[in-house]
Amino acid sequence: MLMGAMVLISMISSFWIVGSLLQPSAGPSLPDDIVLFLKLDGGLSEKPAEANFAEPFGAGAPTVREMVNAIDAATEDPRVHGILARMNSGSFALAHIQELRTAIARFRDSGKFAYIYSSSYGEPGSGLGRYYLASSFEEIWMQPMGILTIGGIHAEMPFFRDTLDKIGVSPQFFQRKEYKSAYENLTRNDASPYNKEMMEALITDIKDEIVGGISRDRNIKPEQFEKLVDQGLFMADEAKEAGLINYSDYADELVGVIKELLTGDEESEDITFVEARQYAGVLQAKKQENLLAQKVGKSKPKIALIYAVGAIMPSGSGGGPGLPGAGGVAAADEIAPAILDAADDESVKAVVLRIDSPGGSPTASESILRAVERVQEKGKPVIVSMGPTAASGGYWIAAYADQIFVLPTTITGSIGVVGGKFYMQDLWAKLGVNWDGVKWGQNSGMWSLNTPFSETESERVNAMLDQVYNAFITRVAKGRNMSTEDVDKIAKGRVWSGKSALEIGLADQLGGLTEALDYAAESAGFEDRSKALVQIMPKPKTPIEQFIELFGDQVALGQNMKWQKSLVDFAAPFTHQMNVMQNPDLYSVYEPLVVD
Repeated sequence: MLMGAMVLISMISSFWIVGSLLQPSAGPSLPDDIVLFLKLDGGLSEKPAEANFAEPFGAGAPTVREMVNAIDAATEDPRVHGILARMNSGSFALAHIQELRTAIARFRDSGKFAYIYSSSYGEPGSGLGRYYLASSFEEIWMQPMGILTIGGIHAEMPFFRDTLDKIGVSPQFFQRKEYKSAYENLTRNDASPYNKEMMEALITDIKDEIVGGISRDRNIKPEQFEKLVDQGLFMADEAKEAGLINYSDYADELVGVIKELLTGDEESEDITFVEARQYAGVLQAKKQENLLAQKVGKSKPKIALIYAVGAIMPSGSGGGPGLPGAGGVAAADEIAPAILDAADDESVKAVVLRIDSPGGSPTASESILRAVERVQEKGKPVIVSMGPTAASGGYWIAAYADQIFVLPTTITGSIGVVGGKFYMQDLWAKLGVNWDGVKWGQNSGMWSLNTPFSETESERVNAMLDQVYNAFITRVAKGRNMSTEDVDKIAKGRVWSGKSALEIGLADQLGGLTEALDYAAESAGFEDRSKALVQIMPKPKTPIEQFIELFGDQVALGQNMKWQKSLVDFAAPFTHQMNVMQNPDLYSVYEPLVVD
């Protein structure tokens, strides 16, 4: 406790010093002539990262919304003359790419330039996704020794059934229905015909989106671009000759070109390159000043933005493991209360639920869906924005939405269920291990890893899966105003692209989070999202709040610990300001400037 107090006092001292230095009297400002600098390095995140106690002022990866908002603000800002993007590394989800491409198109339509530079597009692996993003820019630059790879789309997965048989581990899973391919790589030694059919259709939809977008942007005929894809890898001169890039040159040369374009002097110091997050932070600070000047309080009408990102589980702690590749946990015990808070908050006029999840627990999904229903019972619309993935449980929680927005490359659907277990009876025999015991209850050994399901145990598991599947299609039928028979025809565990989901009635409109927020704002009586206050719920914990939570047991010991809370309250303005400057979208939406 003493060590904790010493650390806290040290942090407060630092906050006081740095906070004093960072607190300008008139707020931050921007120069008159700006080129917005986009750092496209390592991909984008869906939701703002909570402040990390170990690294309290780390900005984390930029969010899609943060980048799109910066680009859209720059589109309307006369001080911003163009965009320079630098792509260093990393991969980007196709849905995120499409949201950025749309924002870049709006920017270019305003008459401003947008150039991108990278040493390579795709080195050492496939770069089709990175090039798909780069193609939305007016000019594509690449280093003379760089390479561009656009080898197409390649999907493969290992199948372990033969391996499991060799070691004596047997998978026993049941599925509803034929397209539900989860665990297929464990139960089979190759892909089922249904799985191949589904994946081929999905890849075709994605291919059409990529080929269509790049062909339009680069003024290349689709059939010509497909021939280039077959070639796959290009050195810089080859890429330029094929029309895939504009220039094979160096980054400093591009900077000089931009300066000369705007000032007539490639050595000019009159143009300032402002990083997108810094630019957004200054604009947000100005917005907060305006709110304060207008004496806006908590009652200002707002749109609640709630994220469901990761595997859907009952709890973020102790709720079971996440799904492979799910990107964390979408905890029902956090998301559902946030939705219910939005339902009860009279100042919240609409809710946008942003989903990026491959699915998870049916009970957790049902808890979130019930909270969505409660919002609608209060007369407030719920709009779903599907990100890269909203499948299985990710679609379950979207089923009742008043409007569902998808990107063409969103992975959605997978309305089905799978369940079962592994048993290691043969493995124990190989190892010479004999299990013995007693039991009470015919099905008491149902989930034992030592024996397969008995006939009665299999009947119970299948009854459970039937109940979950029937509940799933019933909820989709209710939400989408369809019959259960029609839902079943397009369900069957099949995954769809967002483009196909729109065609079969599982979604309402093509668009990203920007379009969903605009729709929500208009539903609430605003002109668009820029005129509404968008509040992320629940509010991420600050570093100090995480610190207090860490030492929660000591705080609960008695009145003698009240000084900790006083120090937290004292430090709050400084910690908030520092975090806004690092990552404005993470905190600014919570109305830190409140006039009672």
